[in-house]
Amino acid sequence: MCGIFGIISTGKTRCPGSLARRLVESFYDLSESRGKEAAGAALLLGDRIEVVKAPVRGRDFLALRESKPILDCLVSALGGGDPVVLIGHTRMVTNGGDHVHGNNQPVIKSELVAIHNGIIVNEHELWARLPDEQREFEVDTEVLLALVARQMRNGCGLSDSVSAGMRELKGANSIALMSSRYDGLVLATANGSMFLAHDEVVGVTVFASERSILERIIDKRLHTLTSMTAQTVRQILPGEMVTIPLESASPLVERWSAQSPKASLVARASRTIIDHVVARLELKKGMPSTNRSRRAQIEATTRIDWQAIRNLRRCTRCVLPETFPFIEFDADGVCSLCNAHQPLVLKGSETLRKEFQSIKRADGGPELLIPLSGGRDSCFGLHMVVREFGMKPVAYTYDWGMVTDLARRNISRMCGELEIEHILISADIRRKREYIRKNVSAWLRAPHLGTVPLFMAGDKQFFYYANMLKNEMGLARTMLSVNPLERTDFKVGFCGINELYHKKHYYEPNFTNKFRLLGFYAWQFLSNPAYVNYSLLDSAFAYFSYYLIPKDFTSTFDYLPWREHEVESVLLDQYGWEISPDTKSTWRIGDGTAAFYNYIYVRVAGLSENDTFRSNQIREGLMTREEALARIYEDNCPRAESIAWYFDTIGLDAVEALKVINALPVHY
Repeated sequence: MCGIFGIISTGKTRCPGSLARRLVESFYDLSESRGKEAAGAALLLGDRIEVVKAPVRGRDFLALRESKPILDCLVSALGGGDPVVLIGHTRMVTNGGDHVHGNNQPVIKSELVAIHNGIIVNEHELWARLPDEQREFEVDTEVLLALVARQMRNGCGLSDSVSAGMRELKGANSIALMSSRYDGLVLATANGSMFLAHDEVVGVTVFASERSILERIIDKRLHTLTSMTAQTVRQILPGEMVTIPLESASPLVERWSAQSPKASLVARASRTIIDHVVARLELKKGMPSTNRSRRAQIEATTRIDWQAIRNLRRCTRCVLPETFPFIEFDADGVCSLCNAHQPLVLKGSETLRKEFQSIKRADGGPELLIPLSGGRDSCFGLHMVVREFGMKPVAYTYDWGMVTDLARRNISRMCGELEIEHILISADIRRKREYIRKNVSAWLRAPHLGTVPLFMAGDKQFFYYANMLKNEMGLARTMLSVNPLERTDFKVGFCGINELYHKKHYYEPNFTNKFRLLGFYAWQFLSNPAYVNYSLLDSAFAYFSYYLIPKDFTSTFDYLPWREHEVESVLLDQYGWEISPDTKSTWRIGDGTAAFYNYIYVRVAGLSENDTFRSNQIREGLMTREEALARIYEDNCPRAESIAWYFDTIGLDAVEALKVINALPVHY
């Protein structure tokens, strides 16, 4: 999920200083798309490895006083023909907050220095098997270094030790590792999120998390110095390990998934590892945790009048209540949505198989882009595309700051098990969370159900970047896993816009309603000037990305039936998929915003997404009305832990916000 990259040079060719600086700057600049919360570098030169890291984005990292010596040493080495290795990292915080220096990358332990991309989902299990190892940090990378160090103490070489360590990890993980005892670098990946280019003549090797990053680096910086081209970039395949001795910089490819031979790295005399501790910066923690008393306080503040909600008039066929916007009931008590319902017509698995065969690549390269949110539908869709249809997709996630750690771990599980390359585009997460805070604060001044979706505006650029990646990578198709039963037209309905008509894509309003919606929000912004803040441009970009750019996507569930039991069974039984402790449902558990906005809808209108979802299941014959009624009362219960996480993350007081919501007049 983070960005990792590196440069290895044997010193055969001298590189002009200006080119060397621009090369490093380009690596950090391009890798920022994978993480902007911290950055670091490690330089292997002569008898030392120097490490610098800080909780700042990549472009700011290079401007730090502490980073200058490393950059100067690299430039000097490349210009003077000295052997040198530089590895760099741009971090998106998952395990371990960026406010703790040791959690940031590169990670140092037992004379090992490593940069890591991914999530080790079984780290707690692994630490339990290492009782003699002292854990120093929260970052999951540390457990891999502990595993490697244990093997080395038992007499194994570096590559054998890395192989043994990688075999014990679960999840989609890629690593670049150096040791104070060897001249060289080891690269390994579980899911193929690592690319490499090498020029034997000049003795230069470069690597990065994404193919496009290397292709741009070669095109912009290295084409004059080396014979590298876009065609020389190769993927390090899932289960492969590459050792790069500094004496030749010639990559040696092995399989870590099988017993590997001893590494041909040159033993070195004692080398010193120097860690430059950058001054702490006063930044917000990446993912605050919640404590028991905090959750109890929120639980005590939530107010749902269940008796009044149970007394609402509901459709006699589905479970939609009378508070659903634009709903009407006939003489038999059946709602207008049920009367207008058209059963889903699926294209079928054979149709999908034929379409896949028409785009399947003979060279084994990827054909599809699969957006992967970490939710159950996208994870199941990835499983079906790979396991049932034998396709080779690239998974893509847009992380806007409200993708939970649980979702990230499930993404890692899926991509690691299926050996699928994963591309993450990370927004400026601190800034995105600040935008959310601004908009939630503005909403609390003048609450309106129609403007609740503004809290989720920041994720809509997902569509923009999906189009960009598909075109950039030359992929034939973008395949979503949009569940047609999740249509939630009440959200637009609370804006005074009727969306209760048959649509080709349930998320695509007609032309008129798109601009009516724009007019509604314009009026709300004029009525409540607090909305006019520096998040406005981001919200405008979200509207453009969601409503105006072409959506040339297809969905797995346009072809295949969606069955909740099958989806959950596959994910839980085959992948060890993780669920949330504060709900029995597996829906929306990877979305950090859902618990809060659904509380608003239930408290004020007596319904939520769960009511519409269960009603659609009834209409498709997938659930009885009696079962749906039981499920909505269970699923609509406030999720205190998730609400606490949401407010801690955006920096607002959850209790005060809930008091404002509790004081609103209800629709029942």
